[in-house]
Amino acid sequence: MSNLPRTFHPDPEAEPYRVNQQSVYRVKSDFRVDFTNGGYVEAKDFILDIEGDSVSPERLAEMIVSSMNLLRAGPVTIFAMKTVRRGEHQDATPAHLR
Repeated sequence: MSNLPRTFHPDPEAEPYRVNQQSVYRVKSDFRVDFTNGGYVEAKDFILDIEGDSVSPERLAEMIVSSMNLLRAGPVTIFAMKTVRRGEHQDATPAHLR
C-alpha cells in the first residue's frame, strides 16, 4: 500500500477481531501502537487472518488493538501492510524446525 505510513484512532466499539484458521488470506503488517498512559508497542511482519482478499488500514488498526487486547491503546501507525495467501509465507514454523 503506497499511502503509508498513516496513523489511525481505532474505534473502541469496532467489531472484535476473531481468528479464522480457515481464511485463505492474511495481512502482514508493520505498525506501532502508542498507549494513552505512555509507552508504545511496535511489531514487524505481524500476521492476522482476514476475511476476503483485502482489508483497509483503518480496519487493520482496529484488528491489531483487538487481537492484542490493548485496553489503553491510542493512535495506531501502520507503516506497511501486505495481503498474503496462507502458506505462501514463512509464519509459524521456526527456521530451526524447517
